[in-house]
Amino acid sequence: MSPLSKNFVRASLAYFFIAAILGVIMISMRSYPAQLLFTHVHLHLLGWMSMMIYGVGYHILPRFSGKPLPYPRLGTLHFYLANISLVGLVCFRPIHPVAEIFAGLQVISIGLFITNIWMSLMPPKPEPE
Repeated sequence: MSPLSKNFVRASLAYFFIAAILGVIMISMRSYPAQLLFTHVHLHLLGWMSMMIYGVGYHILPRFSGKPLPYPRLGTLHFYLANISLVGLVCFRPIHPVAEIFAGLQVISIGLFITNIWMSLMPPKPEPE
């Protein structure tokens, strides 16, 4: 497994654990702030689930197509941008203009993943004769 895939899977497991702890805290409270619910949901969705999909996707999908990942450096940029934007989003949610910037960065990171995987699934160009 490539370091990129391993890093996404490791990050995914860390977010899963943190989100699970937040879930237990929320269950033990009679009522909890909306920020806690927002953080719990986004750590599960964008942290645990998406990061696991990215890690497994970067490992499996290029192999299915029989081609290497076309832009490995784009994958590395995707890893850092996805993690920074997720942490920024959950930390700065009460400050809406800042949270919107981090949400936009999250969308850009998703676009990087789509681009990299899409290009790895494209058929090879025929060799000129």
